[in-house]
Amino acid sequence: MSERSILALIYTIDLLEDEKGIDCAPVLAKHGLDRNKLDPNSEIGRDRELLIFTELLPRVDDPLLGFEMGSRFGFAGYGQLAMLLMTSETAFQGFQFGVRYQALTYLYGEIALIPGDTTTALELHPIPLPPEVSRILIDRDMVGTFKLINDIQTQLNLHLKPLEVWMPYPRPDHARIFEDYFGCPVHYDQPYCKAVIRNQDMALRMPGYNKMAQDMYREQCEAMLARRETPTDHLGDRVTAYLNLFVRTFPTAEQVSRAFGIPERTFRRQLSKENRPFQGLVDQVKADKARRYLADSGRSVAEIAELLGYSESAAFVRAFERWTGKTPARHRKEARDGQ
Repeated sequence: MSERSILALIYTIDLLEDEKGIDCAPVLAKHGLDRNKLDPNSEIGRDRELLIFTELLPRVDDPLLGFEMGSRFGFAGYGQLAMLLMTSETAFQGFQFGVRYQALTYLYGEIALIPGDTTTALELHPIPLPPEVSRILIDRDMVGTFKLINDIQTQLNLHLKPLEVWMPYPRPDHARIFEDYFGCPVHYDQPYCKAVIRNQDMALRMPGYNKMAQDMYREQCEAMLARRETPTDHLGDRVTAYLNLFVRTFPTAEQVSRAFGIPERTFRRQLSKENRPFQGLVDQVKADKARRYLADSGRSVAEIAELLGYSESAAFVRAFERWTGKTPARHRKEARDGQ
């Protein structure tokens, strides 16, 4: 996963500590970070940030946590990208820039712009995320995206509103809050996130358009993209850490490569260079999880099989024997006997 500004993590830590009463220090220390020493101008790997979120966010019992997180995304936090959007010739060009430079945002997904005859759809396809944080980060990303758009509109005295918004989960009890925020109907249980905007609004000329300034900000955004290009050193370790976030359903190589922002062919080739093929990493993660689960005498083999994504216990038993040379029952007995 690519590098990104550490500001989103700082915003989140401040929210959790100041308003939710969560002590983030132990988790940050586990990942080699100290809140008092975090430089707002520094960057963090998206995978490392996700690991921290996965440990911290489930501690908050608040269905609006994602909404609050997205609401904290400030205009200035997007740096040169925000200035580039401000200098767009039309709203449509601004959205095109947003798609082109989405790696400079805080999103956990891929955005696409889909033009139609009368409307244009801005789609957000979330990457595979652990279920305990998926809904939170989807809310954060959608609200944060609209916060940026609304901040730009306020600066330029524009009034664009979507016709409808899609969200990929069941309708929540607090749905009215999202409808009020987006200013349009919100449809739930959809396959991905989407906002639909009229083409006549997309064609509006932006009052801040400045070709010379735009060219300058585009060059700066290109330079930032190049600097944040995904490092491939020890890719296997980072993929393993990502896979460890999942239970029951594990992402495919194509999904993981997309989550890391690396073409699948390059992704597989780099893992091969490290002598750590993708399926081997999946097996390693499942084997390690299985050993931990078997150490819990309260879990049945059937329950462990289900946690590892096997529909039948027999399939899990065969896989465990392939990984370790032992049956789960024998491994549990030997571990219990201290052998």
